[in-house]
Parts: sequence; structure tokens; C-alpha cells
Amino acid sequence: MRLEAETWTDPDLIAYAKEHFIAYHLNVDSTESNELKKRFNIRGIPSFVFVDEEGNEVDRIIGFMPPEEYLAEMKRIREGINTIPDLMSRLDEDPENVDLIKTLAEKVEAMGGLKASVSYWEMIFEMDEVDETSRALASLKMALFLSQEKEDPEMLISFIGSATNTEVLPEAHRALKDFYRKQGNKKAEAEAYRRYVDFMSGLKKETPSLLNGYAWRMTQLGMNLENALQRIDQAIGMFDEDYDNRARAQIMDTKGEVLWKLDRIDEAVAVMDACIALQPDDNYYKEQKGKFLGKDAETPEA
Repeated sequence: MRLEAETWTDPDLIAYAKEHFIAYHLNVDSTESNELKKRFNIRGIPSFVFVDEEGNEVDRIIGFMPPEEYLAEMKRIREGINTIPDLMSRLDEDPENVDLIKTLAEKVEAMGGLKASVSYWEMIFEMDEVDETSRALASLKMALFLSQEKEDPEMLISFIGSATNTEVLPEAHRALKDFYRKQGNKKAEAEAYRRYVDFMSGLKKETPSLLNGYAWRMTQLGMNLENALQRIDQAIGMFDEDYDNRARAQIMDTKGEVLWKLDRIDEAVAVMDACIALQPDDNYYKEQKGKFLGKDAETPEA
């Protein structure tokens, strides 16, 4: 949220937005916004949805980015470059362009979900002239769609077991753990998440962010905690000069939480003291320390 605040105090970005767009702020936490959230498939924040005069969505920006990147994206959309109308017009002129179909599929999926885009993925899968990665991605999307429609992960599991394209398999592993999370199957989610991290580690593509996300989720589930501790220690060992004190403290906080869940209170407190030393003005870490000292680890139901 701090990044969002910094972003939207940028004078160039604010000036451009006011000059070229009419803005409507949607509070996703309000029940009054449910109809618009559903209509535009708002699944996370921040999400910026751009519509034409008839209210049809033409593009969107999802996630945080620096002000200059937001500005560049807003200019692109304002100029009608790679928006939905632009892509569909170009596809009419070049219907065999795989890259164009894939771009359109990904954009439609980001807007309306996989069901809205599956026809484009089917087009790619059925084309003769298509590269291996694009065909594998299309196959994954179709397997995920069928799993979602049937509320059964078997098609997705089968894809992971048979696919050989390592460029697509990370997305498949993420999709499976997200599938279980949406189902509320905590045990299956924890196991799928662990296998995903193991897979990325086997490729030597694990990152501190991935390891941190896994370890923190395990504290929420109360599962795989010893493995989570190993992984968060691995993440901490990957710190380099690009990690400022704030980033270091955020990942170390996860280690403290894992230790607390393991009932290793003294070690958890020591980690939090280190976080406080890195971020002395951030009360969150002091509150964490108080939590660790105030009660024993509580593990949520599996």
C-alpha cells in the first residue's frame, strides 16, 4: 500500500490521468460495489479497468508498478495500442498469427477469467504452425478449464504428470495449488505448494519471494512447518545488496512466524529483535514480538 500511495502522488501521472480519463473509484471492501466487482471480474487490488463510451472494457492494468510504468501503460491504452479492439482488428487481418492470438487470450483471461478466453487457447492448440511452448500453454489452459468446470483436478494433475515443457510447468504447479486453495482443501494445497517449490528448486529457479510466500502460507495452514523453516532460511541466505532493510525484515518476519508456530518462542523473539533493529520505526514488528511473548504458538485447524 505504501507503493500505491507513492505512485499516486506522482504529478505527471495524476495530470495525465485527469486530462485523458474520467475516473471512478471502486471500494472493493464495500458490498455496494459487488455488482461492479462481478461485472468486471475484479479479483485483486490494485486493478485499473479502462472502458469505452459504451462501458465495454478495452484494457486493464493489474498490480503495483512504478509511476513511469503506469504512465506508459495509460498512454498505450489511450492510444489504442494492444487493447482488445486493436488486437481483434489485427486478428481479423492476420488470423494465423499465433503471438497475436496468445496476447489476446491472455488479455481476455485477465479481464473475464479463463472461461472467457478458452476459445482462443483452443485455436492455438488446433493450429498446425505453432511452437512447442505455445501449444503446451494452450494445452495447460484447456486442462485447467476442464478441471474448473468439473470441479475435479484430475485433468490438471494429468497435465503435470505428462508435460515436459519446463517453461509451462511452473504455471501448471501454481494453478494446481490455487485450485486446491479455492476448493478449501488445505492438505492438498499444502502438498501441491510444496511440490511446486521443490520443482522450482530442481530448476534452480527458486526466488526469495517464492520461498517466502510458501513459508508464510504454511504458517496460515499450520502444515509443512519444518519444511517451511528450511525454505525461509534458504530465502534469507539469498539476500544480496539489492535487499534493503525493509525487504530483509519482511522475509525475516516470516521466519519468526514459522518459529512461533513451531513453539520455538525464544528463537522467534530473537528474529523479531533483528527485524526491529532493521525497521525501528515500524510498529508491526514490535507487535509481532509482543504476540510471540504473549502466548504459545497457535496452529489453525488443518
